[in-house]
Amino acid sequence: MTEKRKDDRVFNRQEMFRIVAENTMDTIVVVDSEATVCYVSPSIETLTGYTVEEYEGMNAFEVILEEDRGRVHMSLNESVQTLQPVDVDYRVVDAGGSLVYVETRVKPVMEAGDVKYVVAVVRDVTRRKQTEQLLENILDNVNAIVWSTDKDFSRYNYFAGNSDKVCAIPKSEAIVRPIRLHDHIHPEDNALLMGEVKGLLDNGEPARLAFRWTHVPEETRWGQLMVHPFLDGNGNVERLDGIILDITEKKRAELALEESEQRYKSLFEHNLDGVFSIELKDMHFVNANEAFERTTGIELDKLTDKCLLGLIHDEDHLSVFQRLMEVIKHEEPRDIECRLSRMDRGERIVSITFVPIFLSGSLNGIHGILKDITKRKQEERELVQREERSHFLRMSLHRLSGDLANVMKVSELEERLVVEVQSVLPASLVAIEDEDKREDHMAESVSKQIRIRIGENPQPVFLCIAISEPLTAIEQEWLDTAVHYVKILYDNLHRTEDLMKRLEDLVGTKETPKWMLRLLFRLSEKERAALSSDLHDSVLQDLIIWYRKLESLRSVGKFGKESQEELVQIENGLLDAIHQIRITCNELRPPFLLKMGLVESLKSLFTYSRMFANYAIEFHAGPIDVPLHEDQILGVYRIVQELLNNASKHSRASRVVMSLEDVGAHMHFRYADDGVGIDLAELESSYEHMGIAGIEKRVLSLEGEVDVRSAPNQGFHVTVTFPKQTIER
Repeated sequence: MTEKRKDDRVFNRQEMFRIVAENTMDTIVVVDSEATVCYVSPSIETLTGYTVEEYEGMNAFEVILEEDRGRVHMSLNESVQTLQPVDVDYRVVDAGGSLVYVETRVKPVMEAGDVKYVVAVVRDVTRRKQTEQLLENILDNVNAIVWSTDKDFSRYNYFAGNSDKVCAIPKSEAIVRPIRLHDHIHPEDNALLMGEVKGLLDNGEPARLAFRWTHVPEETRWGQLMVHPFLDGNGNVERLDGIILDITEKKRAELALEESEQRYKSLFEHNLDGVFSIELKDMHFVNANEAFERTTGIELDKLTDKCLLGLIHDEDHLSVFQRLMEVIKHEEPRDIECRLSRMDRGERIVSITFVPIFLSGSLNGIHGILKDITKRKQEERELVQREERSHFLRMSLHRLSGDLANVMKVSELEERLVVEVQSVLPASLVAIEDEDKREDHMAESVSKQIRIRIGENPQPVFLCIAISEPLTAIEQEWLDTAVHYVKILYDNLHRTEDLMKRLEDLVGTKETPKWMLRLLFRLSEKERAALSSDLHDSVLQDLIIWYRKLESLRSVGKFGKESQEELVQIENGLLDAIHQIRITCNELRPPFLLKMGLVESLKSLFTYSRMFANYAIEFHAGPIDVPLHEDQILGVYRIVQELLNNASKHSRASRVVMSLEDVGAHMHFRYADDGVGIDLAELESSYEHMGIAGIEKRVLSLEGEVDVRSAPNQGFHVTVTFPKQTIER
């Protein structure tokens, strides 16, 4: 080859090197043994912002971030010593002060047996680093590690993620010793990794395993390993790519869900109440437990395609359906009590609680909790029946006691008792029997006979009852109470009948016993007192209230002149009525009569009577050395009232004189007026009308004597004498 052609080839090669160096995207840097830049390709300006002129002659370490210089220097020395290329990543500070991530391959250049230059091919990997950082951040947030190793897991080709958080092994340690990750894996799970999982990977098959970490004392944490072998063209495993996820929370949730499902399953299967589920469309059963089968009598394997309403009694269909519609509409639980349709096992009453089932926030079905309440409802019914029976028996006793108060004969008492027992108790026969007249007319077929003594007549008398079934406790109590009522009256009615017979004999002889008169007058006074109390406490108080309301209305209301006058008239009328009722109450039961004594009460009566009488009243009373009995005080007071009433109505007197004197062992009361008088012999009916007969009976009840004298135009004169000794009650 000629010299010219050699020169042309050299020139063409150099030109080609120049073209490559000036147009490659990577930056080529040549440094000498002192790390001084001898050559840099034009792309340095794109990489760092420095021009070729600025960068050549500069120390190559000057633009490297200070934190990375030591590591880069070590890699450079390694390349020089081993005479082998070395790859190194570091950060460069560009002319503007920003960081640029670069990836560099360093290769020594030998000359005369020594390393004279080092050629570095620098590539901008900032975007890749940013992407890797983004991946790191993602992995940190999801607690995961992504890695790639050789097939023997001896070194990492790639490692990213927060290993400190996932397994408590620093990233620096994990990268240096890949096998270090196995230190914190549970021994049982590690054995699976080294055995079953490794076998799959060696065969080129992917592996997946959930395992336990042991780096946190007293706490189990979980990891999820997923490894995919990368095969070369011959099908051999070239590397392993994998990811480890922290699935602790997920695993705990799964375990909690599993526990919840097991608990639900246990509650479902072993619940003493019937539990079932139905779907919404046709309300067909989905499943049910054994308690449901026991309660309803329907075998579980025959529930398929059965509708819930087919289980319910026809009369309760509508109410159950409406309750189900409420659950669907409001998506809230609802309760209902109903009957089951199968009556071959007797009436079956159940309580059902319908609970909505949600799936992904939407109503998916309905759970039912079915409880057999037949016994409880029966007990409630029995309780209601007992309460109704108890109320009936109480009313019967009340009615009986009221009726007995009006019974006056033994025969009526016996008849009333027999009728009440027959109407209340389950008796086939009720009779009253004497001891010596006992009849065996109770049927021998009667399961039980009750025989209770109710009195003597004059020998024992019994109430006999034939019953077909035992009495309940409240019925027995009713019977005991009814008999007790009768016992109280029975013997007394016998005595009363005897007494009435004696009284009839006395009436036939026109002799009224003094004790009888006292009894009658006491009863009369008792009725007067009761009537006075009723008038005062009810009618009088109501009138006063209405008067006050009318007075208030008239004082605050605006009425016309005529209306005002009519209201005033109504007020005056009410006042007159109030006054008249007070007078009536005072006459029926004089206030403070017994406390004031006879003399003072009479003086008060005369003072009041003078206000309305058309005659003068004179009263003289001497001292009384012995307190009078209540019957004597009331008797004299009533006699005086009757005499004053006669004087006002009949005597036409202008003067009435009365006196009360203590004379030895007797009291004397005298009355005299100057009225028209009366012929006592000829006017016997007027005599009765004027109340003289009542005065005589009053005096007779006081065991005293009365002398009545009168003649036409000679006035009316009465003298009453009665003993002072205490009257027996």
